[in-house]
Amino acid sequence: MLKSFLGAIPCFILLLVLLSTLSNVSVARAEQNHGNGKYKTLATSSDQISVTLGLKTILATVANTDSTRIQGLLGWGQIGYDQGMLLDFIRPGLFAIHMQGMKFPIDALWIDSNGVIKLIYADIQPDSGSIYPSMLPVRYCLEVHAGFCKKHGIKEGQKVVLGN
Repeated sequence: MLKSFLGAIPCFILLLVLLSTLSNVSVARAEQNHGNGKYKTLATSSDQISVTLGLKTILATVANTDSTRIQGLLGWGQIGYDQGMLLDFIRPGLFAIHMQGMKFPIDALWIDSNGVIKLIYADIQPDSGSIYPSMLPVRYCLEVHAGFCKKHGIKEGQKVVLGN
């Protein structure tokens, strides 16, 4: 019985992460649609924005609606070395991404509202079946070509500059 109970714990934790993500997305959508003046979107969804990490600047497609965040990089055949996808959750919270249906590996950077990289998942493989949570309150997830962080010396704690 103890073994059965312990086996259910990872499922329970996954459920909590997903529920937390869904509640944050709902709140973010309300903030985006009705606004309270405190949180503003960076750009219209699917617009591109420059993102500077250290000495490297890339162009990232912005995903800041439920549908564009869910779609993410699905459907992309590949991602260029100077490209990215910036998931903007509009307001800080705990979020998660997955690689189900992806065709290529990526690095995922969780970034807070101040532009500080809080967590990096390097070389996430497509269709891994895993969930990659932010672990801390963040506003953004930047998805870039696998190996990008290693190649450019990008580390947790570094500042990211977002802007056109």
